[in-house]
Amino acid sequence: MLRSLLTVSALELRTRLRDGTALVIAVIVPVALATLFGLALGGDDPPLRATVGIVDLDGGEFPASVRAEVMAAKELKGMLTLRDLPGRPEAQQALDAGDIGSAIVFPAGFSRSVGAGEGGRVDVLGSAEAPLAGVVANAIVDRISALVDARTLAVRASLRAGVPADQVKEFVERNGAAGPALTLSNDPLQGGKVDLSVYYGSGMAALFAFFVVGASFRSLLTERRQGTLDRMRAAPIRPWVPIAGKAVVGFTLAVVSVCVTWASSVLVFGTSWGDPVAVFTLLVAHVLAAAAITMLVASRARTDAQADGITMVVSFVMAFFGGSLVPLYNLPDVLRTVALFTPNGWTSTGLTGLAGSGGGLATVAGPIAVLCAIALTAGGLAAVGFRKGLLG
Repeated sequence: MLRSLLTVSALELRTRLRDGTALVIAVIVPVALATLFGLALGGDDPPLRATVGIVDLDGGEFPASVRAEVMAAKELKGMLTLRDLPGRPEAQQALDAGDIGSAIVFPAGFSRSVGAGEGGRVDVLGSAEAPLAGVVANAIVDRISALVDARTLAVRASLRAGVPADQVKEFVERNGAAGPALTLSNDPLQGGKVDLSVYYGSGMAALFAFFVVGASFRSLLTERRQGTLDRMRAAPIRPWVPIAGKAVVGFTLAVVSVCVTWASSVLVFGTSWGDPVAVFTLLVAHVLAAAAITMLVASRARTDAQADGITMVVSFVMAFFGGSLVPLYNLPDVLRTVALFTPNGWTSTGLTGLAGSGGGLATVAGPIAVLCAIALTAGGLAAVGFRKGLLG
C-alpha cells in the first residue's frame, strides 16, 4: 500500500515538474509578485497618529509638567497631538464625535494630593474606534502612576524622618526624591508596525498555496476524463491511493512554495516575519486548510475546467477578504469580521502578530487551531464527496 502511494506520488511529481507548472505556480509567480508588491508598496505601515485630550481640572504644576514632558518625548514626536478640553463631558463629546481618540482627566486637587504624599488618581477615557490613542494615553498614565508612587513614598519617608510638613516639598525636590522624570521607557507605538513587504509576501504565499494544491486535485478530474483514473482503480490498490498520492505532492509543493516566498521576502527586503518555528508551523497549517478546501472543490466539480474556475474564484475571494491582497487594517470593520471566516484571514492575523510583536508559537496558537479545524471540516466533506463521486 505504501509502495503504491509512493508510486502515484512520484508519477504526479514527475508530471508536474515535466510540464513546468510546479516551478511556475509554486515558485516563480508568487516570488515575483511578492517582490514587485514589496518594492512598490514596501516600508513601514503608514505613519501612526493619535490625538489625546487633556482635561486639567487641577490647574496645578503636576499636569503642566506632564504635558511638557510628554511633548518632549522623542518616541511621540510627530505622532501625538494633545488637545485641551474644559471638562469631562466635553471630552466625552469629543470622543463620540471622533475628534479625539482618548482623554486623560486630572481631577481637582491632584497636585496638592500628590505633593502631600496622599497619591492621586488620573482617569482615562477611551474609544473602541481609536485603540492606538488609548494605548498612548494608558502608557502616559502608567508613567504618571510611577511618578505619583515615587513622590508619595518620598513624602511619607520625609515626614517619618522628622522633616516639618511645611518643608517636605522643598526637601523632597532638593534631594531629588520626587521620582524620575516622565519619560516613556518604551515606544508605546511599537508592536503592530509591520513592513508592508511582509504583508504582501505572506499574502502571495497564502494565495498561491491554493493554486499549487489545486493543480494536483484538478489532475484527478483530468485523469477521469482521459480514462487514466479508471485504469489506476483497476489495479490492485486501494481506491483512495490516487487521491492521497496527489494530495501528498500538492501539499509538499505548497509547503515548498510558501517557504520559498518567505525566504525570498526576508532575503530581498531584510525584514523578519517573526519567530521561524512559529512562522513555519502557521504556514503549514494554512497549506493544510488550503489543501482541504481545494480538495472539497475537486470532489464537487464535474470537470477539470469547472474545478479550475471554482478554485480561482475561491482563492481570490479568500485572498481579498482574508488580507492577502489588501492589509486587514485597510478593510472596514464588517470585512474584518468576514476575514475570520477564511483561512487567509487567520494566517494574515497570525503572521502580522508574529512580525509586529516578536512573539513565539504561543502567539499563533489560536490561528493554528482554527486553520486545523478548517482543514478537518473541509477535508471530511471532501472525503464524502470523493466517495460519492470519483470513488463511487
